[in-house]
Amino acid sequence: MAEPVIFQSLSQIEDYRQKIRRNLSATMDALGGILKREEPFAFFHKMKYEKFSKEPVSGTPENLLEAVNQCQTYLVSLRGAEYLLQKYPEKSFRLNWGNVSGHDLESLDGSIIAECFAATSYRSNGKLLADLRRLESNHTARKKYEFFYSPDFDQGKLQSYTRKFPCICIIALSRRELSPAMRP
Repeated sequence: MAEPVIFQSLSQIEDYRQKIRRNLSATMDALGGILKREEPFAFFHKMKYEKFSKEPVSGTPENLLEAVNQCQTYLVSLRGAEYLLQKYPEKSFRLNWGNVSGHDLESLDGSIIAECFAATSYRSNGKLLADLRRLESNHTARKKYEFFYSPDFDQGKLQSYTRKFPCICIIALSRRELSPAMRP
């Protein structure tokens, strides 16, 4: 797991995107060799249990499924940090990667907080609702954000959640916003 990092500039965010890209490329190289030499049961066992891939930020050994999940959430978190730095250029933000305690993104003065996630469904484990309730329960932050990516989320759902949680800016990212390779 990566250590928390403080972002003060957009160039720092791009540096982390490039670090993730390098670690993903190394994982793809390792995966190519495994695909060529393993039989199906052994291949899928390796995907779940063996640490042949790289953790997207730190580069430490990680199993592929965990690396896939981390990568996607990290990209959402970086996009959230980018958004917040553009909106509040006078602030610096701490990004608490993965399971680090605290909100996923926090301004150093605590006035702005955000939660971030990526999931195959926004309903998985009640993640979106749990995040929104956690943000709502914070009575010290002046601004609250939820950044997430889920391919099954649409604008109709966004309006519904915005009505239920009017004090939180909910930002459902598109695939294009999430993937650095697909950005202009």
